Amino acid sequence: MTRSCRRLVAAAAAGVTVVLGLAGCTAADRAVLLAPPCRGGAGAPQPVEPVPGTVYAWKPHFAADAGGAHIGEGEPEAVPGWSAVVSLASSGFTTYAVRADGTVWAYGLGHKGSLGDGDLSRHAVPTPQQVPGITDARSVHVVGSAAFAVRADGTVLAWGEGLLAHGGKRDTVRDHVASPIPVEGLTGVHGIAPGALTALALRVDGTVAGWGVTITEVLGERADTSVTGIRGVSGVVSLASVGGAVVAATAGGGVCAWGDNAHGLLGVSPTGGQTGRPVAVAGLVTSSRSPAGRTSPTRGTGTGECGPGVAGRRARSATGGRTATSPPYPLGSRACRPRGGSGPPA
Repeated sequence: MTRSCRRLVAAAAAGVTVVLGLAGCTAADRAVLLAPPCRGGAGAPQPVEPVPGTVYAWKPHFAADAGGAHIGEGEPEAVPGWSAVVSLASSGFTTYAVRADGTVWAYGLGHKGSLGDGDLSRHAVPTPQQVPGITDARSVHVVGSAAFAVRADGTVLAWGEGLLAHGGKRDTVRDHVASPIPVEGLTGVHGIAPGALTALALRVDGTVAGWGVTITEVLGERADTSVTGIRGVSGVVSLASVGGAVVAATAGGGVCAWGDNAHGLLGVSPTGGQTGRPVAVAGLVTSSRSPAGRTSPTRGTGTGECGPGVAGRRARSATGGRTATSPPYPLGSRACRPRGGSGPPA
């Protein structure tokens, strides 16, 4: 989107009447600009009591050939000690788990402090070790090379890649974190959507906060990278960060999205353009609740909930047919078999 077109978008957001078709706006830019705003409202994510399970790995980490963990090298293998796991996450290089006692465990490749063991050097840990200093974790999440543990009181501990672990403070890009520290200014968190460059937290009151890289305006109409609330969206019960966009399902059955529309994730045609203003996505399926409180998609004419992106890559938790997710309630999806990778991070 050109600068002149951005000025039109900003004017429209401020309620100023603008003439479209001028100042270099493409058809995609105009479509995003005219998209209806997100229809928020009351509502919040509802926790679901997790079922502790045993974790199995069926392929080693990408760094296994460099001396890393070889768990699951030959065939599916139970991860040692992970028999009471309630939350699971993986970057593909490091795998994390929260046990029922609130402790966090990790194994794999240590990169920029990703193991949380106090060591910033590149090193491998072949079997799970406890991340020191955490005894009240509810769920664990991965964004890029940073890990986040949501505590029982809704606060968040972070370690790993500097900018993300420090809550998006610009002067911390290379200040990587070797041991868990609190993310300042972040409270009341329900879960964190997995991603690569930007952390997005779903709060227990149904609002969304984010921090990190915001190239495609996924942090809203702002240039800052620090922790901030996303304006224009409320009543969120599920959240996904994918393809340079953010997609949020609301308690009223609607879906809102913002960020990059290159892949059509904002539901706006023609594809292209981007916006930090949450817009309503039309034409999706409706949803219904099962007795267990899970969401089942059913075809309809309205809008409905959307499932978030893949949280874990390497392991699954056997709980009598159920799969532990990261976290073990609406935000997140079941772990899946990896499709391979190009090698460990630089």
